[in-house]
Amino acid sequence: HGQAKKSRRASMRGVFVRGRRVTAVAALTVDGIIAGHIVEGSLRRKGYLNFLKHSVLPHCEAYPGKNSVLVMDNAQIHHGADVRELVEQFGKSQYI
Repeated sequence: HGQAKKSRRASMRGVFVRGRRVTAVAALTVDGIIAGHIVEGSLRRKGYLNFLKHSVLPHCEAYPGKNSVLVMDNAQIHHGADVRELVEQFGKSQYI
């Protein structure tokens, strides 16, 4: 919602944050949500690895078992050797 002169695009300059920022992450399966985590601020790699280790991977089985495929978007915290090592350490899921 904004205002601008006729034939001009409304724009906003500066940082726009009302209140505190929170990040929510969840593991969703065909049966519903199996894990969820909310943090104040941005979710960093350490928090994401903690979420995987303690909330997601304990619910995973070896392929082709239940919850054996992890699908992540292209967020930077989903990439890296530490994520791959953690998934392979559990030995239950395949990281591709």
